[in-house]
Amino acid sequence: MPPMKREDALFSWIARVHGDNWGSVLDSGTGEHSLGWLGTLGAKSITAVTVETWRMPGLRELVPGTNVILGQWTDPLLLAGERFDVVLADYVIGAIDGHAPYFQYGFLERIRPNVADRLYLVGLEPQPRDGSMLDEVCRLRDSAILLAGHRCYREYPRELVLKWLERTGYDVVDSAAFPNRLGERFVNGQLDVAMRKLPFFKDKGLAAAFEAHIADVRARALAAIPVVWGADWVIAAKVRNAV
Repeated sequence: MPPMKREDALFSWIARVHGDNWGSVLDSGTGEHSLGWLGTLGAKSITAVTVETWRMPGLRELVPGTNVILGQWTDPLLLAGERFDVVLADYVIGAIDGHAPYFQYGFLERIRPNVADRLYLVGLEPQPRDGSMLDEVCRLRDSAILLAGHRCYREYPRELVLKWLERTGYDVVDSAAFPNRLGERFVNGQLDVAMRKLPFFKDKGLAAAFEAHIADVRARALAAIPVVWGADWVIAAKVRNAV
């Protein structure tokens, strides 16, 4: 059964900008959301890269025929010499810090030889540090990640990424930002991340206190939503002087 079509403002924007001819597609940091959408487009071929072994069987089942590859873009041999008509980087810039710290700029340089026509980047503006209820949710999530000894994701503003693209040999075709209306799914998703980090705490008493605090924050946050908070962005670019 083919994947179901997904209603997503960011992907809809990409589809409008790009048109109908997708050719060969690379999902450079794949997941169920991005790959599920790509599977509806009628692309000639889809290659999907993940750093997580456990995801691979599910991704192959989601869109049969996809070439799912385990690898990191810090590896110079990953897809060396291969080019794709379309490369999608769906929240890859923000996720890089969790796997390859300080490689955000390097990723744009590294992926450039693989881009035959278009690069589409999807990202998230840094979450506002405004003292709001959702700010408290995100600070609690990040605290749990750090106390577990893990690395947080690090989001970057669209304006900065636009400058990086210009400096790494791309021409920006278009870009847009979309304010986020956030509700129960967001709150539970962020606090569930915090809960999953508790077994990694060295201090079990602190873990127990965190669990109680997470429950308190969850109750207060769910009573305060939905709200418009933060924004996602999307950028369309092409390699400068590409032939």
